[in-house]
Amino acid sequence: MDRTPGGGRAVMGAVGTCFFWSFIGVLGVCLVLVTGFWIWAATAPGRNEDKARADMRAGADAHKERLARAAADGRLTDAELAAEFPPGGPSRGLLAVERKAGSVRLTAGLAGTGPGFLLASATFVDGCYVFDVSLERGVGARVTARESSAGTCGGLTPVFRRPTPHAAPSAPR
Repeated sequence: MDRTPGGGRAVMGAVGTCFFWSFIGVLGVCLVLVTGFWIWAATAPGRNEDKARADMRAGADAHKERLARAAADGRLTDAELAAEFPPGGPSRGLLAVERKAGSVRLTAGLAGTGPGFLLASATFVDGCYVFDVSLERGVGARVTARESSAGTCGGLTPVFRRPTPHAAPSAPR
């Protein structure tokens, strides 16, 4: 016995079809959201590393300006270099110094920090920069900076270390 008016389809079938297509639509939206999050998450480390490298370049530019001010008198002393590249700073005191007549070449390891992702609090990168300082008395100093390969800084050791106290030999009894 058919209870639908006019002998049409049962109302329950239309409602079931509506629920089915609604469920398919919600699954489709969820799939798009999960795929978008996955793409965002997969590319985040690269974006964070780019920001850390930009931070490292900004640090190199700041070193370049301070080196120019320090060498404005026509000389660049070890004390000025130690103040610019302290052992506890981003360069960790890793520095190679080559002095020639009228110029100084500094090779320094620098670090940059970028934002973290998920469980990481920050993104860190290391780089190697070469600073060429031309010392010209009266004219000031001209400083150029360029990023070098990581191998250039591979053999650097801390140059400016505080002397470690040695135990005095005990007197013979």
